[in-house]
Amino acid sequence: MALTRETVVRNLWASPALFVTAAFLSFVVVRSDTAVRVGWTLYFLGWLPPVAALAVCAVRKDRPGVGAAVALSILTVFGFLFWLNHA
Repeated sequence: MALTRETVVRNLWASPALFVTAAFLSFVVVRSDTAVRVGWTLYFLGWLPPVAALAVCAVRKDRPGVGAAVALSILTVFGFLFWLNHA
């Protein structure tokens, strides 16, 4: 059972890369007003899995590890870059 929980938590930490990639494709490839709204929606939805993983770690009193730093760094850096591109 612990292996399944560990796999789920690792996938939660890795999922922001998928959301950021989808948002990037929406911003760069499609380039319409609707695509920009969809891109921002995808970007903000990308914050949900790591926040959920942080909540699980907090409830279980576990350390989040390096996955949290990587996931939150990806979201922060790309959010800043997306904002610069659309400001």
